[in-house]
Amino acid sequence: MLSKAEIKYIKALNQKKFRQERKEFIIEGKKMIAELLAAPGPFVIKRLFLQEGVLDARKAPIAEYVSASEMERISAQSTPSGALAVVGIPDIKPAVPQKGDLYLALDGVQDPGNFGTILRLADWFNIAAVYASPDCVELYNPKTVQSTMGAILRVPVYYTSLETLLKETQLPVLGTVLQGGMDINTLSLPSDGIVVMGNESRGVSPGLPEYIQTRLFIPAYREGSESLNVAIAAAIVCATFRRNLPPLPR
Repeated sequence: MLSKAEIKYIKALNQKKFRQERKEFIIEGKKMIAELLAAPGPFVIKRLFLQEGVLDARKAPIAEYVSASEMERISAQSTPSGALAVVGIPDIKPAVPQKGDLYLALDGVQDPGNFGTILRLADWFNIAAVYASPDCVELYNPKTVQSTMGAILRVPVYYTSLETLLKETQLPVLGTVLQGGMDINTLSLPSDGIVVMGNESRGVSPGLPEYIQTRLFIPAYREGSESLNVAIAAAIVCATFRRNLPPLPR
């Protein structure tokens, strides 16, 4: 049985302040926990809480079993999945972009759902890593983690100065713009590079356009339509970059 202090400790990790202090965050969901247990990556499980029968006990020997009512008390989900892990936040330095790989650079993306969805897209389209400006939403925000649908375990995310990154890279730098730019559907796109995507409302920060060699525009086909949110734009961009590559066998 979980003590009141343990429940309070776990629930506190829903707040950014405590995640940063303790270097821990929460992952919930049967599928994500199963992937976490098998993942070779940098995430270390500190404590794992399961309801009986949710996962094969042989695959989760470190699990602590809790009742449905206890899981409801520690879960941030409206309908708890029965699987919750307290995970250590790894200390990872940004890797240098390598030739032959495609990367996304997110500038000031604030919505956790959009951020998580972009990681999911990056996973699907085999984006090597995502670079995020320091003012982007936190990766370990519970809504972001949930929106990644497990991609957080496979796609590296590096918080860093995008201006420094773009200034020093030898890769082609491209970026989406709200107005102007070249129709992404008509361009011959490189197989590698860094694609910059800006904030949901204001676009790319003023200091970055001078490093963007090719400005991309996604054309609209109906007058008066609302602009695309950054996650939808990222889906179109990633699909367009990968359009000439052979897909994996189905």
